Amino acid sequence: MKAVGIIGYHKSGKTTLGVKLCKELASKGLRVGVIKHVSCELQLADADSSRYRAFASVVAAASPVETEIIVKGEKSLEDMLRYCADCDLTLVEGFKRERLFPKIVCLREKEEKEELFDGLELFTASFKEEIADYLISNDEHVREMAAIAMARAFELD
Repeated sequence: MKAVGIIGYHKSGKTTLGVKLCKELASKGLRVGVIKHVSCELQLADADSSRYRAFASVVAAASPVETEIIVKGEKSLEDMLRYCADCDLTLVEGFKRERLFPKIVCLREKEEKEELFDGLELFTASFKEEIADYLISNDEHVREMAAIAMARAFELD
């Protein structure tokens, strides 16, 4: 499995870019995993299976189409990556300080480069043309970013 990170500050376009990259890579027949770091409590749909959350340590729901597993307690990134072992590429959103994989850096302002660059950056992306290598809103740029991410992602055990 290969992995690449998508980092940046709040409202920098990380999720928008991640969804676009996921769509682009999946359209090429690749299996894409996504791991997202959130800083608040998870808000899951009010389905029957979510009623178990208050009492159970693990809740799993399966249908003929998909499976969802909710595990209580904090898990390491390495633990979560195991769920993506069968994927061709895993996009890891957030986890700014991790050094397991190269990163796409989403910028709101040009000055953020100094704070976010750690030597593992692949390129920058933004909604603002003048501050980054690629535009998140440009479909051709998304195709180029997807190709670079796939080619330069790190292979993980």
